[in-house]
Amino acid sequence: MFDEFKQFVSKCIWMALSVPIFLKVLGIGFLVTLLFGGVAFHQISIGMFRTHYQVHGETALSITTALAGRIAPLLAAGRISDIDKDLAETMNAFPDVRYVIVQAPDRRIISHGFSFPREVPSDLLANNKNLCMGCHDDPKSVDVTTGLMNIPPRKLKLSEGQVRAYQRHEGLILEAWAPVADGQHGTVRLGVGDRIIAKEIASISRSLFWSLALCVAVGLSLALVLTYAIVRPVHNLVQTANQIREGDFQARADVLSQDEIGQLSLAFNQMAEGLESYRDEVREKEAVRLSLLARIVEVQEEERKSIARELHDQLGQSLSTTLLSIEALGKEAPEHSARFQDIKNDIRGIIDEVRRIAWHARPSILDDYGLDQALARYSQEISRHLPFTIDYQYVARADVPRLPNQIEVTLYRITQEGCTNIIRHAHASQASLILLRHDHEVHLVLEDDGHGFDVQSLEKGAHPPLGLIGIRERVALVGGEFTVDSSPGKGTTLRVRIPFGETGDADSAVHTG
Repeated sequence: MFDEFKQFVSKCIWMALSVPIFLKVLGIGFLVTLLFGGVAFHQISIGMFRTHYQVHGETALSITTALAGRIAPLLAAGRISDIDKDLAETMNAFPDVRYVIVQAPDRRIISHGFSFPREVPSDLLANNKNLCMGCHDDPKSVDVTTGLMNIPPRKLKLSEGQVRAYQRHEGLILEAWAPVADGQHGTVRLGVGDRIIAKEIASISRSLFWSLALCVAVGLSLALVLTYAIVRPVHNLVQTANQIREGDFQARADVLSQDEIGQLSLAFNQMAEGLESYRDEVREKEAVRLSLLARIVEVQEEERKSIARELHDQLGQSLSTTLLSIEALGKEAPEHSARFQDIKNDIRGIIDEVRRIAWHARPSILDDYGLDQALARYSQEISRHLPFTIDYQYVARADVPRLPNQIEVTLYRITQEGCTNIIRHAHASQASLILLRHDHEVHLVLEDDGHGFDVQSLEKGAHPPLGLIGIRERVALVGGEFTVDSSPGKGTTLRVRIPFGETGDADSAVHTG
């Protein structure tokens, strides 16, 4: 389970790292801008709320303290109507004041503003179920407590006195206390709402939000510009590298700046120039090598032709003359006829061997009658050394001209090498040879059902197959294609395709199976 989780995490990390650089830089810019903007917005909001409510609480406490000082003589004189008037004037002068209450030391309500008991705290409604029953009907009839959400008292430490906060329908209420005549005549309780301050805070918050949105937009724009500045030369490098990979060594990356990426582009262009120069040198050397190899093959074939002609014409003729001389001697000395007969048999065997060597060196039938007759004759000859007959087929129109001499020799030598491998290594029970002739290309297929081999392992081994290398070189000299299809226990197929004439775009090759 842990290994699976580890693999899953590794896969997720790999996928995240595989995201294009454009999205990485853009995402980082967006997240950083959003994170810092959000943190700044949160901190400013908190500081703004604290400052505003601190000032609001100080204002409420100042109003309450001033009111307590004004009504102290009125309360001492029992002038309740003047107190009511003063409370009403205070509420009219300060629109955010929700209620003003004057309580006696025994918590009995002496006077209050015109808004009582709509937004007073719940403790004023708890003495015998209502502290205000003396001057009002049961507040339950006006649905005082329905939906009122008391919150835990939150006390703000001010310059003097205390302020507590609680929640009501229309927002937060800050209630301030101030004693009247040091508390001997009672207490003034004043509740201040936050509608005005809430509007101000909402306005400031909107401004902060749009400022944050502007900062995010600017951050994203800068990230986009930075991403474009970084990714564009990188993409240009990738495209140039792909062009070089496809063989266009003249492709160069644009050097858009002198920064690290610009220096990388410059170094890449220098590397491309070096590769182009090296490729040209390799092409020149390869052309020289192929020219030399073609000349070697040509000279080799001429030497083979000359040797075959000398073996057939001179040595063969000499052996035939010797055979006739021995036959004449045998007639003159009949007592040694048995001995002469053995010598004649030996000479006939030598003549056959000379003819066989001459045939393998360069069959005259190839020069006289063409590739089809030469391969037919060769498949018959080679079948004598196998426990089966090689199935040879030639497919072509009746009126097609002969192939160029170099192509005929190449295909004949490839057939020789492939059949030699079948005899020595394949241990096959059947084999076939197919020559397919088109108007502008020729295909040769040689296959068997022998042991087969691992092509890649054999070609990469310490002792590469010289026969296959030779076939590949011969095919390359005439501009053809050569492929080998083989696997252990499944036989081998050699395919050769050689174009000639006006076109050569067919899809073929010689395989050995």
